[in-house]
Amino acid sequence: MNRNDIIIIHGTDYKEMAKSILGRADVASDIGDLNKKIALKPNLVVARDASSGATTHKELLAGVIEYLQEHGFKNITIMEGSWVGDNTQSAFTAAGYRQVSQRYNVPLVDLQRDSYSEYEAKGMKICICDKAMEVDYMINMPVLKGHCQTTVTCALKNNKA
Repeated sequence: MNRNDIIIIHGTDYKEMAKSILGRADVASDIGDLNKKIALKPNLVVARDASSGATTHKELLAGVIEYLQEHGFKNITIMEGSWVGDNTQSAFTAAGYRQVSQRYNVPLVDLQRDSYSEYEAKGMKICICDKAMEVDYMINMPVLKGHCQTTVTCALKNNKA
């Protein structure tokens, strides 16, 4: 597989699909060092179950965690900050992430409660959560959906927490 290849998979067994796609992409080799800090960045813009179409399915999250743990990675965190005006803690509960966190012993980090630092990016100042900057490898887990400001939202927008 080349780094720019897109892997497409279909089905309804979300946990196994996540594990399969990570295996086909050989993510474990890409991460390398088993001691790296790995963050999973789902999309929990609102406090709703994945059946609403707005949030990343908890079984996808579980599949990614299982894949990583089966490959020896232990320093895994789930990081998210819900949309302005919504509550990340409520979103963790509504989406079933608390059960996933407990089942796999992976902590939840509420980026709404995190400090941040300012960085310069090609002449533009941006603020990034400090916990996100401490990570060695981040796995972005967006939801493809319509959006009121951008028409469609994909992977890049999900990294804005």
